[in-house]
Amino acid sequence: MPLPTEDSAVTQAQVNAAVNLANFPGAVPGEKGWHYGQLEGWAFEFGYPEGIPIYAECVAGGASYHIYWLNDGHQAPIILGIGQTPATYGVMPQ
Repeated sequence: MPLPTEDSAVTQAQVNAAVNLANFPGAVPGEKGWHYGQLEGWAFEFGYPEGIPIYAECVAGGASYHIYWLNDGHQAPIILGIGQTPATYGVMPQ
């Protein structure tokens, strides 16, 4: 799956491709599309030399989450809540 384009809408296919989708049953795209945000310490190891990943919004169980793009060997999204990192779900850099 290719890196999302900034300012594009998140799609159901992107949500369905999340490496940790099993933890977020019924997840659907949110209203906020793909954009670059703030510095995330974990992002350096996941293909972002400046530590600023592209992410969007998705919704699961009535709650809003961030869906980040893992720009390393995964080339796939991951859904994260506040304070979570890929390591929260056992996902390591590739």
